[in-house]
Amino acid sequence: MDENEIEKTDAVSIESADKKKKKFLERRSSWYILGILIALLIVLIGAISGIQRGINQRVNLAETQAAPKVQSQLLNAKQDIEEGRYEVALDRLDWILEEMSPYLSDEELQEVGDLYSQTLLRISTYRTPTPEPSPTPTEPPFTPTPDLRGEEDLFETAKQLLAEESWDEAIKTIETLRQKNLSYRTVQVDGMLYVALRNRGLDKILIEGNLEPGIYDLTLAEGFAPLDSSAEGVRTWTRMYLTGASYWNVDWAQVIYYFEQVYPQLPYLRDGTNMTTIERYRIALYEYGTQLANNGEVCEALEYFELSFEIAPDPVVQPTAQWVAEECEEESKPEHEEPKNTPTPAPTTANPTAVPTQGPTEETTLEPTAEPTVTPALTPAP
Repeated sequence: MDENEIEKTDAVSIESADKKKKKFLERRSSWYILGILIALLIVLIGAISGIQRGINQRVNLAETQAAPKVQSQLLNAKQDIEEGRYEVALDRLDWILEEMSPYLSDEELQEVGDLYSQTLLRISTYRTPTPEPSPTPTEPPFTPTPDLRGEEDLFETAKQLLAEESWDEAIKTIETLRQKNLSYRTVQVDGMLYVALRNRGLDKILIEGNLEPGIYDLTLAEGFAPLDSSAEGVRTWTRMYLTGASYWNVDWAQVIYYFEQVYPQLPYLRDGTNMTTIERYRIALYEYGTQLANNGEVCEALEYFELSFEIAPDPVVQPTAQWVAEECEEESKPEHEEPKNTPTPAPTTANPTAVPTQGPTEETTLEPTAEPTVTPALTPAP
C-alpha cells in the first residue's frame, strides 16, 4: 500500500469519525433542547394553574364575603316591602343587581328579579288603585317617533312613564331600550316591563272592554314574573265571561252557569257589545225562564223570572212573568171534594148578635132564656 492510499484511508477514517462525532453532538443538543422545552412547559402549566387557582380563590373569597351582604339586603328589602317602604326596598334591590350580580346564583337572581317586579307593582298599585270597569272606553294617545337616546336616558324615561301610568309609551320605550342593548339592566327592565304589561292588560279589560287583548297582555306579563292574585282573578273572571258569552242564544243554562259566578265579582265587566255581566245575567235568567215555561215547567220558570226581576224589573217581560205566576198558582192549588154527612154544630148556625134584638119566637122558647118565665107560675098564692 503506497502513501497515497494510506493518506486516503486516514482521511476517510477522520471524516467518518467527524461525522459520528457530529451526529453525537446533534443528538445531545436535541435532548438538551427537548429537556428545556419540557421544563418550560412544566413551568407554564404550573403558572397557568396557579393563576387559575388564585383567581378561583379570589372569586370564592368575594362570593363568601358577598353572600352575607346580599342576604342582609334581601331581608331588609322584604321588611321594607312589608312595612310599605317600597322606594327604599327598590334602592336595596338596585344595589344588589348593580353591585353583586356577578356573585349571584341563578336561583338568587330569579328571587331578586321576582322581588323587584313585585316592588314595582306595589309602587304602581299604591299610586293608582285597580280601575273599575267603565262604560266609556279610553285610548291613550301615542305617536311613535324615532328614538336616538342612549340606554341610560331610555331607562330613566321608562321609569318616569311608569310613574305617570303611561303604559303604552313605557312599553315602547322599554322595547327601544331592548333593541339598543338587550343586556342592559336586564332584571330591572324585566320588572318594569312586567308592571307596564300587567297594568295595561287590566286597563284593557276593566276600562276599555277589550277582553282578549287584555288577557294577552297579562299572559305576556306572566312571562316575567308570577301574576299577583288581583290580576290573576281578573283574568280568570274574564275568561269565564268569554266562555259564558259563547253560549249566548245557544244554551241559556250554560250562560247562567258562568255569569252567576262572574256577577258577584265583576258585575260591570263588559266586552265589545257593551253588555255588562249583570245585564247578561239578568237577560239569561228570564230567557231561560221563558224556555222552561214553554216546556210546561211554569213553577221552575217562575223562580228564574223572580231572580231576573231582583236585579232589575223589565216591563216588556212583566206580562209573561205574570202569566207564569198565575199558571204556577193554579197548578199549585189542591183539588177540593164536596163534604159528605158532615153535621153542622148548632152554635155555629145561630147568630149570636140576633138574640138581644129579636122578640121571642118559637125557636127562642126552646132556649134557656124561657126558664125564668115559668118559675113565677109555680110559686104558691098567699
